[in-house]
Amino acid sequence: MRIIIIVLIVTLVLTSTVFTQDLTNTGRRKYYSVEELIKLIQKAREAGLSEDSIRNMEIRDGDKEINLLDYIEQEKLDRLKSNEYLKELLSKNFLTVNDIYRELIKTEPEVIQRLREELVSER
Repeated sequence: MRIIIIVLIVTLVLTSTVFTQDLTNTGRRKYYSVEELIKLIQKAREAGLSEDSIRNMEIRDGDKEINLLDYIEQEKLDRLKSNEYLKELLSKNFLTVNDIYRELIKTEPEVIQRLREELVSER
């Protein structure tokens, strides 16, 4: 009787750990490097894999299967969009503290002089 209870407890523990591992792995997205995928495709071509089978290759992305070539194209488009956004952001001019200070000196020298005198006299 004890052996049956021990076996039952062990099987319950093992099934619960397997079930929790399955739950933690679902929905997890794995990011693939485009360069590595392209190298793998080149190696597959060198190994003699046909173009049709290469076009039909799929990778797992979270819970779904995605065509390998579609994934590569989408990643390239995402990179282009992010590069364009960065170029646009870096092309903008931002004001610095020195820019504001220089503008204040040009437009209101007497106000700056008075502020400087007040700060010096307080010390």
